[in-house]
Amino acid sequence: ERDFERGRGRERRGGGRRGDRDRDHELEVKEREGESVTSPTKDGERVHFKIFKNVEREKMEQQRQMDQDFPALVKNESSPIKDGPENPDLANIILKQRDDSKRSESPAVSKVVNRRDSISDKAVPKLRQAIKFVDENHVFCDGINDFMTDNTDFIVIGVFGLQNAGKSTILNALAKLCPEEEDIFRVQTFEHQMLAEHCTNGIDIYVNARRFILLDCQPLLSASVMDRTIQLEKKYTSEFNSTENTMEVHSLQQIGFLFSVCHTVLLVQDWFTDVNLIRLVMAAEMLKPVTPTVNAEDKTVTEYFPHFVIVHNKAEFTDTEPEYIEEIEGLYSRVLKKSRLQWQKEDDRPLVVMVPDQEGERADELKNRMKPNENFEEAVKTMRRTIFSLKRSPLTQAKLSEKGWVSLANRTWDNIKNSAFYMEYSRLLP
Repeated sequence: ERDFERGRGRERRGGGRRGDRDRDHELEVKEREGESVTSPTKDGERVHFKIFKNVEREKMEQQRQMDQDFPALVKNESSPIKDGPENPDLANIILKQRDDSKRSESPAVSKVVNRRDSISDKAVPKLRQAIKFVDENHVFCDGINDFMTDNTDFIVIGVFGLQNAGKSTILNALAKLCPEEEDIFRVQTFEHQMLAEHCTNGIDIYVNARRFILLDCQPLLSASVMDRTIQLEKKYTSEFNSTENTMEVHSLQQIGFLFSVCHTVLLVQDWFTDVNLIRLVMAAEMLKPVTPTVNAEDKTVTEYFPHFVIVHNKAEFTDTEPEYIEEIEGLYSRVLKKSRLQWQKEDDRPLVVMVPDQEGERADELKNRMKPNENFEEAVKTMRRTIFSLKRSPLTQAKLSEKGWVSLANRTWDNIKNSAFYMEYSRLLP
């Protein structure tokens, strides 16, 4: 009996809801026919009123239906003129734009791409001092990669020479953007000179804000380097017969490396010339690995050779006389006649630069001497103009960025270390 009563109660409630819906339907039919309807009030009186349809909702539904039927047309809710006054006469309908993935590119509009030679937005840390590029164990160090960019407008300058010739001083003069800056590369002090010690081990590298990449090489044929090799008990390979031969082969490898990865190479000397050093340069040119490049004139593939600049550092007054300079240029013209290095100017004269001595700690000793026509600062400006005005040849057949140059240097150093030419040459040494 309880279940029966519950069922009847649900039917009554359901019937009540159906009755309400029926009454609403009758009122809507009467409204469409224009008849008046009544509704009871609290006091039992009948109030006549008319039901109005929601016109705005009906318009929105119609517009939504039109948008579905015509997807190419949509309404623009904002004014067609940006930040301008409302104009009711202008149509409020615009063409719907296609997706970027489906829209075809116009051949007249070039696609915007990043330049290969532009520096990325990422901040590149700035070097304060030179870091190792090749350590004293002749292992390549790629720590410079953190300071390189995708820029392709850069210049690489390397320097080599005998001990205490002023290599690091010349590079400091090239690296500084203003003379007041601190030294980048370590230079010898008076104590180092008295102990006959060298400062640079391996090859140091530095890149400044103007994207000049500078390489400082350890002294060639140095007794101090050989003494350090003996003290640290470094083992040389079986192909090198003695410590002296090992030192010479390492010097040849470093010169060949600079000849392969630099746009300009500086030979720094502090006196007239050294025949053994010239012989070492010629041997390094002969043993360097083949690095193909493209000739700028006829676009043919040829072997790469850098500019070769001879810097006479610590020049005295007599060294800057015209007769003496002509004698030096004549000597190098005969010695380098068969060399493939770019050692000539436009007038076929060798690239020779004279730089007088810095006074520094020797100011008291040098104050009574006859000073050269140019002081050190003026000679450095002349040297910078000479070096930076040289036309750069491409290092490879493709255009290189700074990071690509580091990869090239890594491969070149591996080729030099594993080259059989240096091993065969060491067997011919006494």
